[in-house]
Amino acid sequence: MKQNVGILDTAIRSIIGVACLALAAEGLFPQVISIALLVTGSLLWITSSFGVCFIYKLLNLDTYPGAGHGLTQWYPST
Repeated sequence: MKQNVGILDTAIRSIIGVACLALAAEGLFPQVISIALLVTGSLLWITSSFGVCFIYKLLNLDTYPGAGHGLTQWYPST
């Protein structure tokens, strides 16, 4: 699968994902919020690890530097 998540995007996703996972593990919030943080953190961490975001694919976005463009590129559907 072609990567579509760039370096800056990966760093931001990793930091937010780890923060969400840490908050979920601490148990500071009710169980429903902790589960939401766990799911969100896991998805962010997985997408940053593999460099593929399915939401970006649906929106035709690409922040991967190998695409030969700037920070973000939008490809309109034709």
